[in-house]
This record gives sequence, structure tokens and C-alpha cells, in this order.
Amino acid sequence: MIQTILFLHILAGVAALAAAGIAVGSAKGGRLHRRSGNIYTLAMAFVGISALALAVVHPNPFLFAVGIFSLYLVFTGWRSAKVRDGRPRHLDHAGGAVMALSGLGMLGWGGQGVLAGGGAQPVILVVFGSIGLTLALSDWRDWARGPVAGKARIARHLGRMLGGTIATITAAGVVNLGFLPDLVVWLGPTALITPVIFWWTARVTRGAVRA
Repeated sequence: MIQTILFLHILAGVAALAAAGIAVGSAKGGRLHRRSGNIYTLAMAFVGISALALAVVHPNPFLFAVGIFSLYLVFTGWRSAKVRDGRPRHLDHAGGAVMALSGLGMLGWGGQGVLAGGGAQPVILVVFGSIGLTLALSDWRDWARGPVAGKARIARHLGRMLGGTIATITAAGVVNLGFLPDLVVWLGPTALITPVIFWWTARVTRGAVRA
């Protein structure tokens, strides 16, 4: 059973990467973009949930925490596309609460490990925990100011979906690039692609207004 879940987990990851490439390369808002985006979301949801299941069956709190972080990116990206009025629902607040609590836990656990000289894992936890907590808090801040609509909503959708893609690329690197240092494999995609996300979302939000 575990081998079957692992196989489907890997297959879903490959499907997510392929769908992400199509979604990024297709006209935004078009039929191909929407369909590939839906496939990507479903595939990433399975990747995240199956990762959590595997981390429970073979206890691995580190991978469980990273799985929550990855799921949050895809969840908020999907919700940004679906909730067109930009007004958060209870589901959105619940997702933010899970990420905020997980981020705090990752920061505390990782910080303790860094002080103890625990190697690469604590550093990875601190980085991903910081990003996740910052995103959750920024979501609440933006919602408090009013609906996140118009170009701001599209920018959030693109940014979070690309963030989820980084998680998928990172997972592929962890499996296939074990000869590289852990920090390079785990944080390299984030360091390389995050500036692209900032650049792209800045282009989208230039002159953005809230509706």
C-alpha cells in the first residue's frame, strides 16, 4: 500500500510540473490556462496530502511541516482564482491559521536546531517557516484593508501558484540531486525563482486597483 501511494505521489508530481509549464506558457485566463491550472491544483493537492500521509506512516515531522507549507501555497493560489470578489471565507481564515501555527512551530523548532548546530534541516525549517508565516500574516493584513480584487488578486494567484511550483521542483531535486549539498537542493529553487515571482507580480500589479 505504501509503495502504491509513493508511486502515485511521484506520478502526481510529474503531472503537476507538466501542467505548471503549460499554465505558465498559455494565455492567462484562457481555456488552456484554466484547464492546466485545474490539473495542476488537483495534482499538487494529491502530492501534498500523500506527502503528509507518508510522513505520518513513516514518522517524519520535518517532511510533514514542509508538506503543510507546500499545500498552503497551492491552496491560497487556487482560492485567489476562485474567490473573484476577493473577500475571504471561513475556509481561507482556517488555512491561514494552520499555516501561521505551522510557521511558528517551524521557526521555533528550526531555531532551536540552528543554535544546537543541527545541520541543514533546521535552516530549511527556519526559511520555509518564515516564508509561510509571513504569507499568512500578509493575507490577514490585506483582507483587513478590504477585498483583494482586480490585478492584486491575479498577482496573488500567480505568485502562490509559482511558489507551489518551486515546492514541486524542490521535491524533484531532493530525489534526483542527492549528490549536491542539502541547502543547495532545498533552497536553491527558492533562491532562483523567487525573484522571478516578485518581478512577474510587480508587472501584474503595476497600477492595480482594488475593486
